[in-house]
Amino acid sequence: MIHELIALRAEMEALKNTVARMIQVGTVEVMDAQNGYRLKLGEGEDGKPFLSPFYPHPETGKTSVPLKKNQIMVAINPGGDPRQGMLVRGGYSDEHKSPNDDLEANIFDDAGVRISIKDGALVIKAGGVTITISEAGLKIEGGKVTHDGKNIGSSHIHGGVEKGSADTAPPSN
Repeated sequence: MIHELIALRAEMEALKNTVARMIQVGTVEVMDAQNGYRLKLGEGEDGKPFLSPFYPHPETGKTSVPLKKNQIMVAINPGGDPRQGMLVRGGYSDEHKSPNDDLEANIFDDAGVRISIKDGALVIKAGGVTITISEAGLKIEGGKVTHDGKNIGSSHIHGGVEKGSADTAPPSN
């Protein structure tokens, strides 16, 4: 009987240890584009940080992006009750590779649109058109530029052009 009690006690301690490690909170300590992130979970007696293993890169920012089939997810069910559960994106995989290996850039890449934010610049790419907003100004490459159905891009034509100080007519195409 004593052996069964000892075995149950050991199993209970192992379960307590497992549950205690299920959710760990820490701050980002190590960043690596290939390996991911290590969290600082505390400090050892020597004052050195106690680090987690590398975790894959999760998404950050405020977004509303539907999940994709076969995407890695974590279901966290506090107290074991799925009705109180939440889903957390589990990072990238071979089927869902990261669109970004630059740890200085924030990237959104989905549904044929890519948005990049880095060094004070915003770059939007969609359907062969690239729009860049930066300290240098606004730059549009590809496609055509219209306003209220009128071409205001590099190929627009003005009517009513006369020598002198008169204004031209609005774009005619």
